[in-house]
Order: sequence, then C-alpha cells, then structure tokens
Amino acid sequence: MEMLKLTDDNYFSNEADLSYMSVSQFKGFLGCEAEAMAKLKGLYQQENKTALLVGSYVHANFEGALDKFKEDNPSIFTQKGTLKSEYKLANDMINCLETDVYFKAVYTGEKEKIFTGELFGAKWKIKVDCLNKDEGYFVDLKTTRDFEKQWIWDEEEERNEKVSFVIKWKYYIQVAIYREILKQNVDSEDLQAFIIAVTKQNPPDKIALHFIEDDYLKGLREVKDNIQHILEVKSGKIPPKRCEKCNYCRATKKLDKTVHYSEM
Repeated sequence: MEMLKLTDDNYFSNEADLSYMSVSQFKGFLGCEAEAMAKLKGLYQQENKTALLVGSYVHANFEGALDKFKEDNPSIFTQKGTLKSEYKLANDMINCLETDVYFKAVYTGEKEKIFTGELFGAKWKIKVDCLNKDEGYFVDLKTTRDFEKQWIWDEEEERNEKVSFVIKWKYYIQVAIYREILKQNVDSEDLQAFIIAVTKQNPPDKIALHFIEDDYLKGLREVKDNIQHILEVKSGKIPPKRCEKCNYCRATKKLDKTVHYSEM
C-alpha cells in the first residue's frame, strides 16, 4: 500500500492521521482510546480552545505564517478588529523570545520540516520546529501556562505527585520519537533535543531545556510498551476503552446501571 505523501497542507489532516502515527495521536490513545478513535473516524472534533490557539499563534510567527494564521482564525479578533487580550499576550511571548540573544543563536536552521519513518511496527510522521543538522540538534518550541510543577496520577505508585510540565505532557516521549525518526532521515550522529518554552504569564517567562540519554530511553520504553495495543485499537481489531473522564466520554455517556456513592 502506497503511503500518503505528506505536505504542509495535509500534515494535520484526518487522512494523514489514518495513514501515520504521530506523537499527539499516540498520547491521545494513552489518554482515552474512545476519544482518539472518534477523532480518527471524524465523529468528534475537539474545540479550538483559546490556550491551544495561543500556542498556534506563537508557532505560526516563528514559522513565518502569522498573517495566514490571523486570516484563518478571525475569532482571535474583537468586533472592532483588534487582537483579543490573550493574543496581545502572545505577541509579548513572541517578543520575549525574539529579543533574547541565546534564543536567536540557538533557534537557527530548517523550520517546520516533515519527516516519516518506522518505529516499533508503526509508520510515524513528525514535523520538526527547528532542525540544525550542521550543529547536530533540533529544537521544539513550547508554550505553557507557567513553570510550576503540576499534579498527576502516578499509575505505578498509585498516588498523586507533582511533576514538571515536561512530564505532565509527556514531552520526553516526543523528543525520543523525533530523535529516532530523524536518525532514519538525517545523515548525522545522534541529534540532541532541546525544548525552548515560553509561558503565558504577564510578563512571560522562558527556559531552554536539554535531555540526557535516560530521558530518550524512558520515552522509547513507553512507546514500545503501548504501541502494539494502540495499533490494534486503531485497526479495529479490539474495541477502544472509554476513560469516562474526558469531554468526549461525558458527551456520549449513557446510564446502564447504578453504583453506590462510595464508588464515586
């Protein structure tokens, strides 16, 4: 079967997601299999929340596509035609990075490059924010609320714990996958991954993060441990599980039994 040829226009399309696995799709299946499958089938579309649009606004600027983003997203403007306050803050986030000497020195190279490859029996697609083959690294740009540690549920320890936004949003998985797929496409030694993050605070904060070998191995282990099950769900071999916590599960929930209040 001939694989879909990816372009900037179809990279985020449903057809591309059906043909390839991506980091966001993988993490979606880890979160709620039923929601992930509903998205793939075109039965559910996640609302474009302001927080996501602010991140897309910042990315569009460094991609050189901010004018098109504004044209495609009229909701970011008030009725008077001025930017809403959240996107004025996004301009501050952009300025926070563009005026930083270190950022300008590091964030150099090819922007928004698409690559495909195979990993653990799955065909993957990635889109790299900034790739510097000559210096042997790639950079992913992130926007986040702040750098305070956030609560998550640790399945193995069966307890809540506070972790960094990198752990909460599983960005260590992203850099591990990107690194492996880039190995298959770039004639270079093992590329190093960096995340440059900027916060949605006023004024914004910023940080540059690096990773060590253990981080990459941790990300790859998590992919290896879950990908076969996810592929079987995606192919329809086994039914997807509902998490009963996400927006999709709440919207499609049907009562079929009673439970004792102590089970809530």
